[in-house]
Amino acid sequence: MPDRSLPWRVTAGYGAAEMGIAAVDFFLQVTLLKFATAVLGVSAGAAGAAIALAVLWDAVTDPVMGSISDHTRSAWGRRRPYIALGGVATAVAFAWLFTPPELASATTGIAFLLVAYLTVNTALTVLSVPHAALGGELTSCPATRTRLYGARFAFANLGLVAAILVPGVVAAGITPGPGAAAHRTSLSAAAIGLILVATALVTVLATRGRDVPSREPALTVGGFVRSFLAVLANRPFRPLLAAFVIGSIGRALNASTALFYYEHRLRLDESDVFLKVLLPFTLVIAASIIGWSWLAERVGRKPAATTGFFLLGLLGAVFYPLFPAGSLAGPMAAAVIGGLLVGAAFLLDATVADVVDYDEVTSGRHREGLYFGVWRLGSKVARAAGIALSGVLLELVGYVQGAAQQSDATSVGLALIFGPGVGAFFMVGAVIYAWVPLDERTTSKVRRILARRRARRADATGVTA
Repeated sequence: MPDRSLPWRVTAGYGAAEMGIAAVDFFLQVTLLKFATAVLGVSAGAAGAAIALAVLWDAVTDPVMGSISDHTRSAWGRRRPYIALGGVATAVAFAWLFTPPELASATTGIAFLLVAYLTVNTALTVLSVPHAALGGELTSCPATRTRLYGARFAFANLGLVAAILVPGVVAAGITPGPGAAAHRTSLSAAAIGLILVATALVTVLATRGRDVPSREPALTVGGFVRSFLAVLANRPFRPLLAAFVIGSIGRALNASTALFYYEHRLRLDESDVFLKVLLPFTLVIAASIIGWSWLAERVGRKPAATTGFFLLGLLGAVFYPLFPAGSLAGPMAAAVIGGLLVGAAFLLDATVADVVDYDEVTSGRHREGLYFGVWRLGSKVARAAGIALSGVLLELVGYVQGAAQQSDATSVGLALIFGPGVGAFFMVGAVIYAWVPLDERTTSKVRRILARRRARRADATGVTA
């Protein structure tokens, strides 16, 4: 099992797929709700409900996909075949979602949204769950693992940059007029889909020979259910998952209401929002990863991540309601500071890999895929809750669909949703994460036990992976 010797080409190659995954995720979170109301002609509440239903249904497939990859035996390994297949399938479904046929009514718009979005998320599951699980298998060294997930997170932020820049470049080449917005979104989705395919294939090639076939027995329904319940019963995993879900609800609420806040509260042009607020935000996140890796190695992942997320929530809760309309200085400063704090997020995925090692010591089973499948399930449940909550809150604050000007009460409501509403989720998630019963001393002991077991197995079988 490679540790500190893990080459940088493998580290970077593994992270590459996350660029396409993040670009698709971000484009969906920022664009889909507004696309559904403006292009498909459905209300914010109905669109939020349809999106949430699709995400909840798809969340069921995450642990199933993880368990399937855990038990896969192929010459390509147990994760890489799904990364290749999922990349192509997601790109096709993603382009279809944002290129709708002629729809006769709002009802058919809701039906199309539900089916197409469900298809996208199912295909994305085939790619993302095995990819996440593969990272935990490439190394067991804590410093190398932190760098590996840091590289993955860095590529995720490059994906956010792509999802911001691509619509801007596409928009520059389209003449404004009827249907221009829908055409721009469709072309942007196709371009992002191509990025997804390319980055998934880079990961498949870069990790060749490091993705070993499964040694687990054949997958059965009963075995899956028992393993799934065992994952949920894992004592360190439960609070970690709870913290992640709560924080992710805040992230989904933030992403879904961002354009509403910036347009109707701060009166900013969409191009200014993307290029002067969101783009610096993502670039700073990528730059902050080196600093968070350094801090995690010195004080531990838990203190570092807890501090970062709590301060992030506090920043939003205090400052976003105070920014005056028409001003870019405040939002740009918040983007830089917030980007520095959000950079701690990759430490949570690295903690999941530590939990998987803990489970292997206590159970003797290899369940990386199932753990990251449940992790993705938590992410999608959180996204569904965040999007649905966004639709409900927009209606509660009196948002009028399609109206260029909103009331003063709606403006205040948007500020409270985007500021204290989102910030509360981040702060609560940080407090829960601080209680995860897995410290540096425990993980060091787990690694020593696993190293001895793998050495004995290598001596007995000649297999080192």
